[in-house]
Amino acid sequence: MAKLLCSHISLVCLLFCLSDVVTQLTGETALQCPTGRDGRDGQPGPPGLNGRDGIPGAAGRDGKDGAPGRDGAPGLNGEKGDTGDTGLQGAAGIPGTCPPCQLPKRNITHCTWDASNDDRDSGVIHQCSLIKQRGQTAILVRWTGNLRTRTTGANTCSRWWITFNGVECVDPAKIDVQMYTNTAGHNFHVPSIVEGICYNIEEGSVNVQLNVGDCRPGDEHGDAYTGWNSVSRMIIEEIEL
Repeated sequence: MAKLLCSHISLVCLLFCLSDVVTQLTGETALQCPTGRDGRDGQPGPPGLNGRDGIPGAAGRDGKDGAPGRDGAPGLNGEKGDTGDTGLQGAAGIPGTCPPCQLPKRNITHCTWDASNDDRDSGVIHQCSLIKQRGQTAILVRWTGNLRTRTTGANTCSRWWITFNGVECVDPAKIDVQMYTNTAGHNFHVPSIVEGICYNIEEGSVNVQLNVGDCRPGDEHGDAYTGWNSVSRMIIEEIEL
């Protein structure tokens, strides 16, 4: 039924269109056909070609400062520069002071005796001197050489000791050695050391002596001999306490 109705309408429309054609040809008014509905959109055509580049725009404003970048790796060392001119001489410094307990340098005396071959049984054998610079220092003395005591028929003993200006040390103690024998015919020359430190010796010239004599506590004196065919030596040094 709907198809039949559409056919009739189409036929009516055709008549109106023919009427319009007749009107145009004859000048007489013919039957007018109604305007039809818009047709459906056609399929999209292919894309057109790209347009030409536009005119460049004006430069934009400067942007804000960015955050500081990280430190770069250290560069290579540059070449060594020329030596600069010599600077002006500075002002003289304040004179220094030496601590009261410090000596300017080591104060040492060294005496030697070659083959002294001293056969005395008592008295001063060797003497060496030192200029002591301070009263509160001590003196270190060392005598080295060979010693001998020989029996004369009974038990005998010989003693060697150090004196300072003719007086034995009392602080802290005497500096001595003793040699004892009770065998007849023994004649041994023994390498020996007489060494010690003595305190409370006044400053100034100090004569240090090696003495020989009777033993303590009083054994019979032997046949003593000092420095047989060799070098004897005495070293004296002023030292800090």
